Amino acid sequence: MVGIGQLHPIGTIPDDILLKIFKFFADEMYAYYARSEKWRTLVHVCRRWRQLAFTSPRHLNLELFCRPPRRSVDKMLDVWPELPVYLHAFDYPKKGRDKVVAALKLNHRVSGIRLEKTSARGWETFAPLMQQPFPVLTHLCVQPRLSITNPIPRSFLGGSAPCLRDLVLVGVPLPELPELLLSATNLTRLWYNDVPLSGYIPPQAMITGLSALTRLESLSLTTQSPRALADRAIRIPPPHTRTLLPALTDLRFQGVSQYMEVLATQIDASLLESLVITFHRGVLEVSELAKLIRRADQLSLVDRAEVILEPDCISVKRSEELLVGKVDPNTLVLNPACGWDFHPLNFAKFCASFFPTYSPFERLQIDYPLFGQGVVDDHQWLELLCPFNTMKHLRLSGPVTSCVLKALKGLPVERVTEVLPALEVIFIPSFLCFGFLKEEVSEFVDARQLSGHPVSVHGWGPLEVWPADPSVQV
Repeated sequence: MVGIGQLHPIGTIPDDILLKIFKFFADEMYAYYARSEKWRTLVHVCRRWRQLAFTSPRHLNLELFCRPPRRSVDKMLDVWPELPVYLHAFDYPKKGRDKVVAALKLNHRVSGIRLEKTSARGWETFAPLMQQPFPVLTHLCVQPRLSITNPIPRSFLGGSAPCLRDLVLVGVPLPELPELLLSATNLTRLWYNDVPLSGYIPPQAMITGLSALTRLESLSLTTQSPRALADRAIRIPPPHTRTLLPALTDLRFQGVSQYMEVLATQIDASLLESLVITFHRGVLEVSELAKLIRRADQLSLVDRAEVILEPDCISVKRSEELLVGKVDPNTLVLNPACGWDFHPLNFAKFCASFFPTYSPFERLQIDYPLFGQGVVDDHQWLELLCPFNTMKHLRLSGPVTSCVLKALKGLPVERVTEVLPALEVIFIPSFLCFGFLKEEVSEFVDARQLSGHPVSVHGWGPLEVWPADPSVQV
């Protein structure tokens, strides 16, 4: 391999070309090592490289990585030029805590702060120092060991964060966050997660804050309890004008559906391509969220989704990135967790609103049938299946197989094509392809055959996922 020096003497390469070469390797290391100081190896290559690097530190994203107590910020400042400081700190005894304090006092130079597993005592020490302005701060992540109970005042970061690009607050109550967001116009990621009750932000106030974030790419709002983002006074306002989030591609939410409905009514995100929603127990109103999905060109094209039903919440994932390898293309998975007790009729209404009749899903998969057994009658099972009128393949698992097949068996002849009208194949576990199940499913198959809409039944093994060429047939 021919080196750079063999092609052209380093001493004669123009400064701008050499700087681009340096930036190429600095950016590569920056991305791979996730904020480390590997760039220091490059500045030792030669004096000229060092001079170029230190005359263009911002252009090259050079930072001093401070991780107490291993390295003292004071010693770093004695050795290196005046570069921005990135602080990554866990909770430490008093000696290490003092070094974090020393770094936070350099607020005019701190470009990044990451405080993880901070104790209540540590937060009491650090919080007052974070009430001052951090004019060059671009990244901030605060994740205490236990959630903070007292709300953070509006003086946090001096009330302004003009350079901030990445903001992650986990278990940190900041009810004045919308006011801070109005100044953070460069923000690309906003994660306000595990929000305590003391950090509740009304949906309309949140929308006001989001209105300034035209560069926002990822938004996450999650709660610690069903009440954290709940408000009995929530009213869905008419969408006279919507807040445009032109760069948003990733949306995550956990809370009550009424809160999400207000957000969905008031925002437009045409580039949205990843959606992970968790609704707590209660009213499952999703009509506005469904409209938001339809307004998002990329998200409406996603052909795989998973609905996870848990004891006190329901989660929906529509994301090509999150579900690759987990959910097959053209597939919708209903995945009940142990103890799930949502009423099937309510869930059927939810599915009818969330998954429109023109949805791209052709396969319906129902896993772990631990819900409704003994309390759900055949009519309710049919109501659960009715919204899925585009489904061609139905895959059943475990005891839910007998529940669904029994409901299909009881269909009157005139309704045999009303439920799952596009259905072509039913997959049931191979070890269940005998006895009374064969009799029950055969009755439904015969009725569909007479109706001119034939359905075949195939077995699938525990390691199979939607076999393309089923070998076991009932």
